[in-house]
Amino acid sequence: MTKPKDNRYCLICQPRNRTLYWHKDEQTGDIWCWCNKCERGYSLRSYCHKAGISLIEFLAGEFHYEEARPNEVTAMSWPLSFIPLSDPRATKGVEYIKSRGLTLEGDFYYDIENEGIVFPYYYGQHFCGAQVRFIDTRLQDDGKEWKITTTPGTRLGLLFGLWNQDNFLTDIKALVVCEGYFNALSLQQAFNHRYGGVSRNPWKFCCASGSGVSDHQSETLKDLKDKGIKVICAGDTDEAGFKMVAKMKERECITHFAMTGDNTKDWNNLLQEMGHDGLATYFLSCINKI
Repeated sequence: MTKPKDNRYCLICQPRNRTLYWHKDEQTGDIWCWCNKCERGYSLRSYCHKAGISLIEFLAGEFHYEEARPNEVTAMSWPLSFIPLSDPRATKGVEYIKSRGLTLEGDFYYDIENEGIVFPYYYGQHFCGAQVRFIDTRLQDDGKEWKITTTPGTRLGLLFGLWNQDNFLTDIKALVVCEGYFNALSLQQAFNHRYGGVSRNPWKFCCASGSGVSDHQSETLKDLKDKGIKVICAGDTDEAGFKMVAKMKERECITHFAMTGDNTKDWNNLLQEMGHDGLATYFLSCINKI
């Protein structure tokens, strides 16, 4: 019987010594690794892709997991492949962003290695990870579409996209929680345009990176609500979005909810149809009190 391969030897840089450290995030279930010789992290799928090995073949090897520590985020170094949109090499990303009806306003970048839009995540002033939305959708080994990858070590359940969880620097009256980054960006840009800039805008938009809404996210939102700030759930108009509203209502961490009213369209789809002013006006008409 053939002995399973030791998956602590990196198949990308092919070192003589064990350099890979595998982790499983207890909260999200994501599997990721860090290679000391590559000096970078990989998601399970991106690692297999770069190593030229199928996921099934790779999983037949031996893994030695180190559990991710609960309720802690880790400050990370900025990946060299993440470049600003002003860089000429980011042209493909700029064109894609504009095709989604968005301007280049905001804190997002281009990943020249994965050819995707980078959505960074911060806790306070620290960069703690990112998600990359591929410009061209990929296929997984099972044939399912693969649109987005998460930088290994990113604790999505402890973070919000577009909000670092610090106290607001401007007079924010309402925080709106979307599922995905593009939807939050669409609404943020629409309201910045409506109010003449982010410093004058009393609305703050963020995303929970899915519709799960973790315990930490719920507790953080409830603290805001208890301080008198409106917290609005703006999930998609589908089963996941309805569950998101129900979960946040049960945890008493929202005051209102808003949905697009069309289960085939999200907030970014509406931005492309209505423009910034039209989306801001329409969003206000969709808000309902819990």
